[in-house]
Amino acid sequence: MQTLTTDIRANLKIILSEIGTQSPVAVKEFIIGKTRFLNAALIYNNGMVSKDMLNRDVLNPLMIQLSEDLNLNINIPEYLSRKYISLCNTVVRNNLEEAISGIKTGKAVLIIDKISSFILIDAAEGNYRSISEPVNEPVIRGPREGFIENINTNIGILRRRIKSKYLTVEKFIIGRHTQTELALVYLKDIVDDDVLNEIRERIRVIDIDGAAGIGAIEQYIEKHPYSPFPQTFGTERADKIQANLMEGRVAIILDNVPFVITAPAIFEEFFQAVEDYNERSIVSSITRLLRMLNIFIVITMPAIYLTFVKYNSELFPINSVVPLVLSRKGILLSPFLEILAMEIVVEVLREGGLRLPGKVGQVLSVVGGLIIGDAAIRAKFASPTTLLILGITVVATFVIPNYDMAIAIRVLRFPILILSEMMGMFGIALGWYFIIVHICSLESFGVPYFSINKPGDFKDLFIRTQFWKMNKRPESIPNKDPVRQSDFRYKWLKGRKENNEKGRN
Repeated sequence: MQTLTTDIRANLKIILSEIGTQSPVAVKEFIIGKTRFLNAALIYNNGMVSKDMLNRDVLNPLMIQLSEDLNLNINIPEYLSRKYISLCNTVVRNNLEEAISGIKTGKAVLIIDKISSFILIDAAEGNYRSISEPVNEPVIRGPREGFIENINTNIGILRRRIKSKYLTVEKFIIGRHTQTELALVYLKDIVDDDVLNEIRERIRVIDIDGAAGIGAIEQYIEKHPYSPFPQTFGTERADKIQANLMEGRVAIILDNVPFVITAPAIFEEFFQAVEDYNERSIVSSITRLLRMLNIFIVITMPAIYLTFVKYNSELFPINSVVPLVLSRKGILLSPFLEILAMEIVVEVLREGGLRLPGKVGQVLSVVGGLIIGDAAIRAKFASPTTLLILGITVVATFVIPNYDMAIAIRVLRFPILILSEMMGMFGIALGWYFIIVHICSLESFGVPYFSINKPGDFKDLFIRTQFWKMNKRPESIPNKDPVRQSDFRYKWLKGRKENNEKGRN
């Protein structure tokens, strides 16, 4: 650990050389004391600190209000910090690395001649987006609070939601050049130590020039990089992260990114929405089952249609065969090429809509789809039945609440379509076999990705039972404290029943 010297000029030279001569670092040199003057310097990064705060709470008290000679035998930085500097967040340090890191993150450093310690002053200021409703994850009934691009604000949001003393934050610096802050957030009394150590170790060994985003961090730490399925759960909603922390997961927050990921992740959680826990259980269960059904529709429906048209048209009811044959009369492309071409067009429209501004993108997706669909039918490139099947498939993808999982499922329908072209219904069955085997072989930080052999998890798996029946945390996520609530409702009902019986007697 390198410390400062007692020579202010040497200290300034060291700090400025470490930060870089091209950086917008400002140095305000001044003197303090009544008759025995001491040279001092305030070092800060232009554009990252509040100059009003520094002028009012640091420079004005030290340069104008200080009217005494300072005794070198006392701890002068500590004395000034307590008596003259009125900012609430000031600490005295002597580690050179802390001084450099503080200046880079928007803090000011006050160094004094003949003293090897310094005052680290938190006067950071920046223009950040205010907390607002997540754009990509709106809800009908639930909180409307989302993360922003400031890591400290995001941690503060979680601290406001979880006031437990066990809420723990560990910080790392990622990137040799960007030096981006990354935080692990977890509940120390719930999280499993093995899972936490695994995540911590994978993050600790990251050695890169710069952190491009939370998606890059996710790919650096995952075990199965070639799998289409996401192995961490990403969201911009604070209530989802709160719920995941309460189940024993670890949140990973990266500065300058409004998305937070949690690990370990399991397959089922990607189909659970906020509304599931704000509606009655029967409504939530039906909706969740509908989402599960849509997995099959998105992956398999175009392939089944292709199989029926090419191999097994006899499976259609006789009244449906004639309209189907007539709808394909004069079509230039084979059924496989027809479906594949229209699938590619749909994906192009979807990507184009995402890249354009919000309202323009929506218009492009709707109008473009109508125009291209009508033109394809008129030009005999596609049949109306094919466009109907693809339309149902596209709408079904919107039911999946997690964007990362929706992309993975959309990708899987292409290999299934190719297998159905080659082997018919057997190809579809073979494709599903490989998908299920692959999902069952995945793990997220030592936790099985797909596990349906935990009886306790069935209360919040394909359906959601009553809240008062979910007394334990999910068994599929390792944790130290499996009980999250007592049987208070049973006790209350039992006591009420006993009181009623006493009243009758």
